[in-house]
Amino acid sequence: MTKYQLFPAICLLTASGIAHSSLIVNGGFESPSIDSGWTYGSDTLDGWQGDNIEVWASGFNGVVSYEGNQHGELNAHPNDGTAWSIYQSFDTTLNELYDISFAYSARSNDEEAFQFSLADGTHTIFDETIDDHVPGTWEYFSDSFLGTGNEMTLTFTSVTPLSGTVGNFLDAIKVVSVPEPGMISLLGAGLLGLGFARRRARK
Repeated sequence: MTKYQLFPAICLLTASGIAHSSLIVNGGFESPSIDSGWTYGSDTLDGWQGDNIEVWASGFNGVVSYEGNQHGELNAHPNDGTAWSIYQSFDTTLNELYDISFAYSARSNDEEAFQFSLADGTHTIFDETIDDHVPGTWEYFSDSFLGTGNEMTLTFTSVTPLSGTVGNFLDAIKVVSVPEPGMISLLGAGLLGLGFARRRARK
């Protein structure tokens, strides 16, 4: 690689790496790795804390993961009305823009529901009940928010309607910092530089 190719390549790799690094640890529930069936993570799992955390292998009971080889189940007890939560905290930068996204699916019936919240103790960014999903189909949530400069906690809580619930599936949970305009310009310069270098190489 020539010096004309090296700089734009570094720019491209740096910008793309910053743009795609999720603040959520184990957002796809790929750890611990299992070959088949499911595993019960009790109250802690890599990156996550909460109650009765489960990890399912893709294909177990006919449920194929949204992405990767595994997904998580937001557990619940339909008989005693117990609401269980899983949560994870991460730091944010004041007024920095972040994208948040996750995939979700119902486990047993069309009336499954769960609560999704994002807050830092003073500011509540999201506080929603999600009930638009059905078994066998993955839905996708995506939105943006501004960082508060404080540690934020992302929480998913099972909801137990009158019909009962046995859980909701979650996968591909991500919180990603959106590059500032200057970083986007750097990425563009990298792409243009690569194109220029390729044109020079062809001559």
